[in-house]
Amino acid sequence: MKTSFAAIFFVASLASFAQAADVMVNVGNAKGENVFEPAKVMAMPGDNVVFTWVSGKHSVIETDSLVACAKSAKPNAASSDGAFLAPKTWSWPVPKDATPNTKTWFYCGVPGHCTPGTGGMAGTLLIGGAAPANGTANMPPTPSDGAAKSSAVRNYQSIAAGVVLSSMCMAAAYVL
Repeated sequence: MKTSFAAIFFVASLASFAQAADVMVNVGNAKGENVFEPAKVMAMPGDNVVFTWVSGKHSVIETDSLVACAKSAKPNAASSDGAFLAPKTWSWPVPKDATPNTKTWFYCGVPGHCTPGTGGMAGTLLIGGAAPANGTANMPPTPSDGAAKSSAVRNYQSIAAGVVLSSMCMAAAYVL
């Protein structure tokens, strides 16, 4: 009985650490600029990228290149399904089966906000990978690492601490 209780408690403790994170992106800003802030974000498969319209009329459309300004050829390409005025919130769920350590891009489809060949109002979504033993996330190579990271990535060390704590609780439950 003690072993069963300890095992159930251990699994329940681990499940509390495996939640999807919300990665926040502002669409437009308080100055009225046509920007995504931050323009580069990182999320794990299963996370949600939450776009919040702050100013102006904008859309969010997945693209195959940072400077393409054209909807992705993927059959399930993400899209806010139109241009909207602030305030608005739209969530882009990163598929749980998304390929780790890859990138995809998004842009605003309002005419003049994204210019083919140069970009403009566009952003990058880095899809993170599993954490190796050292507790840091595997990420796709980028020229600069200024990406806003999802809480799932930032908390890998917390998860490791949770596993240790859960193990200690399991041992204590077994002894009791």
